[in-house]
Amino acid sequence: MRVSILLLGFVGIVVLSLAMVPVHFDEAQYSTWLANSDLSYQTKGPWVTATQSVTHAFEFLPQLVQVRFPAWIAWLLSGILLIWLGRLAGFDRDASRRLLILYVTSPLLFVAGMVHTTDIWLLFFTMLALCAFASIIHCRPNQQTELWWLLFGSALGLGALAKLSIALVPLSILPWILIRSPGIIFTPGPYLGALLCLFVMTPWILWNMDHDFAHLAHEFGHVISSNYSFLHAVDWIPVLLLSAMPVALLSVLGGLKLHFDDFVSDREEAVRDMLRFSFCALIVLFVIKGLFGKVLFNWPLPLIPLLLMVFGRRMRWSALGTTVAGIVQLALLCVLIYPYAVGLSMKYDPIQKIRGWDRVVAEAAKRAGATNVVTTDHYSIQAWALYHWPSDLTGSDRYASPTGQVVPNEARRQNQYDNWDVLDSPKPSLVHIGGYSEDLAMRCLAFKELGDVSQIMPDGTVRETVKVFRCDSFSPKPAWPKMDQY
Repeated sequence: MRVSILLLGFVGIVVLSLAMVPVHFDEAQYSTWLANSDLSYQTKGPWVTATQSVTHAFEFLPQLVQVRFPAWIAWLLSGILLIWLGRLAGFDRDASRRLLILYVTSPLLFVAGMVHTTDIWLLFFTMLALCAFASIIHCRPNQQTELWWLLFGSALGLGALAKLSIALVPLSILPWILIRSPGIIFTPGPYLGALLCLFVMTPWILWNMDHDFAHLAHEFGHVISSNYSFLHAVDWIPVLLLSAMPVALLSVLGGLKLHFDDFVSDREEAVRDMLRFSFCALIVLFVIKGLFGKVLFNWPLPLIPLLLMVFGRRMRWSALGTTVAGIVQLALLCVLIYPYAVGLSMKYDPIQKIRGWDRVVAEAAKRAGATNVVTTDHYSIQAWALYHWPSDLTGSDRYASPTGQVVPNEARRQNQYDNWDVLDSPKPSLVHIGGYSEDLAMRCLAFKELGDVSQIMPDGTVRETVKVFRCDSFSPKPAWPKMDQY
């Protein structure tokens, strides 16, 4: 039954992600970075791009499947790890089934599995680290725990290669260790795990040492923000609640019951105690972050599985109520992803930003003709331009042609495309997609406008219009404006 629920959710993720969600600019940039793969990158760790390098080797698969296949697998494995964590916390078969229903129907977790970004891997490695630490707690006093500590350290290290916010996991566990089990500090396990974590992070460490710790500085730029508001300390909580428990809320109509007759062993209760500490610690950390800047809605993603465990253990529903709630939730999710299907306007489309760029790039390529270099005004458009640019090449080679760079200016932060140094040498010609750039025009012998190209929504409305330019005889002189590294 539990396997069926998970596989049903997996099929739903695959179908909806292929049918309704265009390639995200983050997915596009991970793919295009393969043209100049490195130990790490300016704004992201190397994990997601590394996984895409594996799936891109399967040239017979459609391009979007190559991009998103790792996300689907990470979502599936995260569900399995959630059940494992539940069993370590003393969940019986019924509670495990309820937990899995909540996992499969959680909108935020569902959407995280539909696109291949760092968030789905943060979820996976968070769950793996929690399972490893719960297994340590579950061991008897005379049992060896070193292997579990090594698994814990490797999960944190690999998670850091995906997203540095995996550091929240040990920070959330530390209060429990200090209060409930301080003796752990005096065992070799934590230090073995820490050493393995650092070893796994070696590619990221080496890259940052060679690039003035650019990625670390980029991440601190997110943490330290001038966008102050006391509301930011709590404005993410309603989204968290609604994303975590739609079936729990909807199933009230189907006969929701509270279930308290729960008997567990001391070790299982210790795991639950650790999870409660971890959950509360994460809440406190996000509230503190909110006092100094906005908390993006995807950041508390690791909180959701812990919240699901509370509801999965304490609630049960009638079969009819659960079925109705699941159908309603799926319908709401489809409408959310594709509101045009029910006649809603563009302003209700949460993913309108990523729609229509395949047409924009195709039309720009048609007007501009053949080129080896494409420039834009923003890294997201740069990613889409390189990803969608038509090419006769097949397989992984298609990501190597053309190349490109975002036009440097003083008003933007550096991105990975700046490390390609495309605009540091003369070029016979290049194509620019965006607004008129005085900096670019003054470096071209001829800079000709080729007209406007519109980002058209499925309902026919125009969201954004960009211009297409062709530059002949590009020169990198005079020197480009310096950009903010952070």
